[in-house]
Amino acid sequence: MTRVDFYLGASGTSRDALACRLADTAYRHGHAVFVWVPEEQLMHFDALLWTFSDNSFVPHGFAGSDEPVLIGTTVPTQGEVLIPLATDLPPVAGFMRILEAIGDSPTEKDKSRERFRYYRQQGLNPTAHTLS
Repeated sequence: MTRVDFYLGASGTSRDALACRLADTAYRHGHAVFVWVPEEQLMHFDALLWTFSDNSFVPHGFAGSDEPVLIGTTVPTQGEVLIPLATDLPPVAGFMRILEAIGDSPTEKDKSRERFRYYRQQGLNPTAHTLS
């Protein structure tokens, strides 16, 4: 069964920055990661993974490449870790874990509540975490 975790960063943390942090952590724990982004954010997120931290390097590439962290606009049918940044609801089958990054804005928090309910409706039991 897929494990779903919601992560809320410290005040002022953007959703994209938190997603980078989650991708970095999952990669460091030896997991293959797929970050699902909208087409218009593809290049932005690629650049952000290069620059989000002075203390880490996340080997990544676009979907289809041979890197441990992949970025793409179409969700694969299966994988280890999915970090959805697209506005559509992700598929719940096929991934071991789904990591939801929650930004600090009220709009993002409202959308995350909708997604939390969605996962419950799919028979999953999402867990929420607050990061400092």
